[in-house]
Amino acid sequence: MTLIALVEARDDIRARIAQILRAEGYQVSEAADGATALRMVYEDQPDVALVDLGTDGVSGFDLIRILRAACSLPIVGLTTVDSSTEVVKALDAGADDLVATSCGAVELLARVRAAIRRHQRTDPRPASRRQIHTGALVIDRDMRTVRKHGIPVQLSNTEYRLLEALATRVGETAPHRFLLTNVWGEQYLNDVQYLRVYIGYLRNKLEDDPRNPQYLASEWGVGYRLARLPIEAEHAGAVQPAMPLSLASSF
Repeated sequence: MTLIALVEARDDIRARIAQILRAEGYQVSEAADGATALRMVYEDQPDVALVDLGTDGVSGFDLIRILRAACSLPIVGLTTVDSSTEVVKALDAGADDLVATSCGAVELLARVRAAIRRHQRTDPRPASRRQIHTGALVIDRDMRTVRKHGIPVQLSNTEYRLLEALATRVGETAPHRFLLTNVWGEQYLNDVQYLRVYIGYLRNKLEDDPRNPQYLASEWGVGYRLARLPIEAEHAGAVQPAMPLSLASSF
């Protein structure tokens, strides 16, 4: 699943844009200021960034310059000002595009998709960076599929989103807040029971013994961790065509 870093100082605008993106199936990390955004981008390694030009602390223009100097991340600037000067400054800073925060969902999503496509055509990273391996599991973020010992594992949309959120931080504990925000949205920040239930679903599908989990570890009171295990070779001859997530059941 594509992870989008959304940097927007205004709570109402940030909530609206995040809702649009999540409804389209994107995973979203949110920040309200430049300092938080830099830390978030470093930790989460998103696939694209939406940056409010009016960001507090580190200005939106400076934030874009820093991000552009550090990586090839696609960057779309967000502005409330209809000004050619703003456009020029944002593009000169390193933004790939600029969009008004007042635009409709269709235009916003189209610009995000276009930025991602342009980046994919020029991205020098090998395709393997989009696959996460641990033990006998292979999580393919482009195909949105999961295999164990080469055999497809059928997951619901919510189960996949949760597993992918864990996989983006494989070997590290993902806090409850991070998982709830990225899988269900900020309105579910305190609903830890959602995590317990879906972690149980994943353990039943991924673990050899769900009562003694090797892949999905609990950090009591903190969060959950997808363990980084020695990579096992897929069983020769056992590989079957991966089932697209769209054919799996959904919740």
